[in-house]
Amino acid sequence: MLIMSIVVRLEKTVLLASFIVLFGSLQPMVKAFERQIYLANDELVAQNSAPVAAELQEILPKIQQQTQVPILLPSKLLITGTDNKIHVDGKGTSVGYEITLAFEPNCTANACSIGYISAEKGGKPLEDEFSRQVSLVQDIKGYFRPFTCGASCAPPIIGWEYKGVFYRMAFKGVGQSPEIEGENLAKMANSAIEAGAR
Repeated sequence: MLIMSIVVRLEKTVLLASFIVLFGSLQPMVKAFERQIYLANDELVAQNSAPVAAELQEILPKIQQQTQVPILLPSKLLITGTDNKIHVDGKGTSVGYEITLAFEPNCTANACSIGYISAEKGGKPLEDEFSRQVSLVQDIKGYFRPFTCGASCAPPIIGWEYKGVFYRMAFKGVGQSPEIEGENLAKMANSAIEAGAR
C-alpha cells in the first residue's frame, strides 16, 4: 500500500511538472464576449476581434510602426456611390497619424480625394471646424459638420477626443442628406471606439 501511494504521488507530481513546463511560458488569457484579455507587463491589454475595414488593412501595419498614438479605425467604411478602386496612403508620427483615401494614387486634388482619418495627440477642434455636437458610445462627445461648399467643397466630418487624442474622419459619399451623413459617420466612429486600439 505504501509503495502504491508513493507511485500515485509521483505520477501526480510528474503530471503537474509537465503541465507547468508546457503551459508555464504562455501568457495568462481569459476570453469573454469576443474579447481576449492578456496579462503583459503587469497591465491588462484588451484585444477585440472586430475586423478593420477591408480598405484599411494593408496600411495598418505601416501606421503601427510609425506612431505610438492609439490607432482607432472603423470596422467598415460606409462609403457608397462608387465602384472605383479606393487607393489608400498614410503616415504616422510620434504624435499622430493620417490615412488618406482617393480614387487615384498620389492624389493631391479635391476632385480625386475621398477623405481621410487622422489622430492628433493633444489636438482640439479648430474654430468653426464643426457645426453641431453628437453623442457617441462610452458617453463621448462628438462633433460633426455636414458636406459644405464655399470657395471649395469640404466633405462631411466627425471628430471626437479620446484619452487625450483628437480623432477625425471625413469622407465623401456617406449620405444624401446631412442627417444620413451624420448617422453614417457616427456609426463608423462608434465602431472605431468600440474596437479599441488596433
